Amino acid sequence: MSHPEHRRKDSPLMPPVVEATWPGFPGARQPEAVRQPEAIRRPRQLPRPFSPTLLAALVAGLDALAIILSGVILQYIPLERGSPQPPLIMFFAALTVSLAGFGGGYAHAALFGGRRPILAALGGLLAGGCLLAIAAQVLGAPVTFRPGAALLWLGLAAPMLLAGRLGSAALFRALPHLSRQRAVLVGSGPQAARFAATLTGRHDQGLALLGLVDNDAAAAAGSGGLPYLGPVTTLDGMIRRGEVDQVVLCMPWSEERRVRDLQAMLADYPVDVTLAPDLMAYRSHASEAPRLLRLADRPIRGWAAVVKAIEDYTLATAALAIAAVPMALIALAIRLDSPGPALFRQRRTGFNNRDFYVLKFRTMYHEAADPTVRQQVMQGDPRVTRVGAILRRTSLDELPQIFNVLRGEMSFIGPRPHAPGTRAGGRPFEEVMARYAARHRVKPGLTGLAQVRGWRGPTETEDKLIRRVESDLEYIETWSPWLDLMILVRTLLAVARMRNAC
Repeated sequence: MSHPEHRRKDSPLMPPVVEATWPGFPGARQPEAVRQPEAIRRPRQLPRPFSPTLLAALVAGLDALAIILSGVILQYIPLERGSPQPPLIMFFAALTVSLAGFGGGYAHAALFGGRRPILAALGGLLAGGCLLAIAAQVLGAPVTFRPGAALLWLGLAAPMLLAGRLGSAALFRALPHLSRQRAVLVGSGPQAARFAATLTGRHDQGLALLGLVDNDAAAAAGSGGLPYLGPVTTLDGMIRRGEVDQVVLCMPWSEERRVRDLQAMLADYPVDVTLAPDLMAYRSHASEAPRLLRLADRPIRGWAAVVKAIEDYTLATAALAIAAVPMALIALAIRLDSPGPALFRQRRTGFNNRDFYVLKFRTMYHEAADPTVRQQVMQGDPRVTRVGAILRRTSLDELPQIFNVLRGEMSFIGPRPHAPGTRAGGRPFEEVMARYAARHRVKPGLTGLAQVRGWRGPTETEDKLIRRVESDLEYIETWSPWLDLMILVRTLLAVARMRNAC
């Protein structure tokens, strides 16, 4: 069954003047006006910065350390009543960090200094102390821990917390290539110049500006010295090479249609997309920092990415410990059944549209191997060996992909990787669905939501691919550890029942 609404449509974003297209953004054509190589600068090659989550965890740890050290110091000060006990000290530290986080104290831009994040941290400390005091009154604890001791604790913790904040902000500013997110501005030159001027002044957003992309090279000339990187199509290669962390749209709010088109195009890429408001209309005071409006976030980011990484390596390590001996026996059976290597390497498309080689047990005769998937394996395929048929029926041929997970190329659970050039109903996957590339915003997985729903195996029709990709996109948008647990349990049940295997 065909679904025309899923197929590619031309975007009204760029005028179709020439036929040079952006492969990742269907329908986007490069205007003739921007083809001025002499005006285009090569973007700076900056190293990949540390994760904002890691930096936020470091600052949160320093805040907690200030609370803990001040509580320990309080132990050595003679008081009329007892000093706070270790459980109370740890609870106060966790409470302060949580309240500061709710106040935006650990947002990426807040890590580089400024009045607002410091007030959020000190506010969390004060609010935590007040909550403890109220709880002490309700529970009758003032007999053992008097309010005077609590005020002394706050007086000791505040300067230590402030010192940690100022020191970490100075460190991050001194190491911009390791702490700042690499950003590319998209839009008109004058507004981009105004936004860049705020970043080079006293307002720090934690961004390292690589330059400006714009289809109008003449307008880009008025960007106040920002490097002109080329037309909007330049972003495709930069994102695929992993050179961009955030795309900032700098254009007037009146260009609503253009903002919507750019947002729709960039939504299929693993980058954050923000909108810099028109500063002339937005800022009411010169001291007010511009607030970037978030249009799209990369999926499974921040603490979710940390949880996902821990989950991947934990499951892969456990699976390898359980399956090591069976995998060795499978490899021996393959070698005894037919000549050729036990493992089969096949090129697949992974995270950010980058190709990698997936590992599988060989299930076909070596001379009939088809690494480019010119013909998908069907039920009763004569190219499949006797052992290979069993492995495919039980999905045990996928076990070597545990090593792909441990190498960081795959997740344990995620959209299944497809071989480049694979077809559905005789057409390449990329032509069947306009948003097919969006499934590459996360790492591919050993199993996924589409597989447990039964959408696995050959894609003889376009409808099978559409249903599979719809499930993949649903997984990316609604990910949670509980969803992964459900998929893992259903995968084990599906393997036991040998559903949709061939």
